[in-house]
Amino acid sequence: MQSHKILKKRLLTLLLTAGFLFGSVFAIGIDTQAATKRLKVTPTNKTIYVWKATTLKANKKVRWSIYKGSKYVQIVSKLRHASKITVKGKKSGTSYIKAKYGKSVKKVKIVVKKKVKTQSKVPTKINLTISQNSIGIGENCTVYVKSVVPSGASKAVTYSSSNKKIATVSKAGIVTGINEGTATITARSTKNSARKATVRITVVKTLAGTVSLSANISDETKCPKGKVAKIWIPVPQSDINRSQTIAPSTIKYTAEHATEAKITTDSAGNKALYVMWDETVEPKDRTVDFSFEVIRRAIVRPKNMQALEKGTVDNKKMAKYLSETERSGSITSGIVKETADKIVKDANAKTVYEKAHAVYNWVCENLRRDSSTPAIGSGDVQYILRNTDKGIGKCTDVNSVFVALCRAAGVPARSVYGLKLDAMINTPGTPYVQKCKPQYYLPGYGWAEADVSALLKLSNIKGHEDEYRGENASAENKQIWKSLKDEYWGNADEQWMMLTAGGDLNLSPKQSATSPEDAVRNEDNSVKNYGILNENGTLHYFAYPYAEYDEHYLNTYGETDFDYTYSFKEGLDDCGC
Repeated sequence: MQSHKILKKRLLTLLLTAGFLFGSVFAIGIDTQAATKRLKVTPTNKTIYVWKATTLKANKKVRWSIYKGSKYVQIVSKLRHASKITVKGKKSGTSYIKAKYGKSVKKVKIVVKKKVKTQSKVPTKINLTISQNSIGIGENCTVYVKSVVPSGASKAVTYSSSNKKIATVSKAGIVTGINEGTATITARSTKNSARKATVRITVVKTLAGTVSLSANISDETKCPKGKVAKIWIPVPQSDINRSQTIAPSTIKYTAEHATEAKITTDSAGNKALYVMWDETVEPKDRTVDFSFEVIRRAIVRPKNMQALEKGTVDNKKMAKYLSETERSGSITSGIVKETADKIVKDANAKTVYEKAHAVYNWVCENLRRDSSTPAIGSGDVQYILRNTDKGIGKCTDVNSVFVALCRAAGVPARSVYGLKLDAMINTPGTPYVQKCKPQYYLPGYGWAEADVSALLKLSNIKGHEDEYRGENASAENKQIWKSLKDEYWGNADEQWMMLTAGGDLNLSPKQSATSPEDAVRNEDNSVKNYGILNENGTLHYFAYPYAEYDEHYLNTYGETDFDYTYSFKEGLDDCGC
């Protein structure tokens, strides 16, 4: 019985030992398999391009290494024992990255490719644009591809000029004016030379040089010592139509004994050199020298100018160019409005261009100049319209009528004032080189020329208007007249430069004089002629230097109360400033 119990105990011990051993082996197998399943690496396959990188991730901290193809990739991460690394492609080929965790190993296939540039589509249409349609001799503009069809096609082109004696063009599309004339700039696709586009560039006459002014208020009999003397000199600016360029760096002035000298801006936006000498300055020391460089280009009317009109007049933006002036009288009723309405109606004018052209034609056909008028005229519009059968004055008078009639017809218009460069060349030292002309604003184009006074001033026309216009004119003269009107509509030569624009203005600092002393009135109390000042003290225009002594206006033309002389020297400084 005792041996039976001992045997039973031994058998139980053996079973327990066997179960323990079996369980341990089973557990080890499970743990190993579990460890293998727990190691994960992503991605398992990856394609990258040369010198591009990608990141490999593991769910454990593993030891990373290049298993095969080390010449194709490199591990850029500093830590090789980490849960992730960054791999970069070196050259085209296939490599394997190994991730090891204990005895578990995962491999990642990395394919490195050289990126091939995709071929751009060949354009079926090229759209060119140019920064300016006309440039001066020696000046530049830029032509470039604005768009292509289809979208995404190559914009690469080569440029060429139809006439390199007129204009040249660089590889980058920079056009340079060489001589007066017109050239065609062609852009051809580098993908297919049959695909091309063209633009026309006009190189216009150009005049460049230095304008100088010397002025003084030194006459002791008229302006003795002991009072304040002031002068405002018009300072030109580059204009928005790019018909002239004034580099600010070339504007220079000297007034050694002046109490104050500075550039100011008046109420119309014009610039002026303001110089003041106080009561202690000797009369002989009231001198100022002023100069600037100008590049002036001729203006050529586009062949399709009427078609360039886009949109309508912005009455709010153009308000000051649609309002009446001190010397226009009412433009909403009375003779100015009545005349404008009849002109528009008779011409059946609907658009801005048509209305402005109708007014231009009417002024050309109905006004005449009077050379005996002092300076450049007074610009009393109502008086002129009541006396169209008489000589009505000079450029200010003719142009004031055009501006007032345009405004009454709803067309923005302005008078611009400047210098005749050719007069300074042909008559050195003359102080009377001022000239004004009108412009109207065409939406989509900008300020456009309509120089009636220049037409009426022509030597063969002045005083002989009826020989060229009207029923009694010969067929030959009528044709000449028609051609001349067309020449001055929208065109302008390079011999004139703009100083200022607008009227009824206050200078800065504001002028002190309040009433003109040279007014001449007609029987109906309309103003036939007076100088720069309006009756309310504003300036009718700012074409001449304006000066005051002891707060009184100094006559600026004719028998002047102070001296000034303009001069012009062709050519710019070698430095190109």
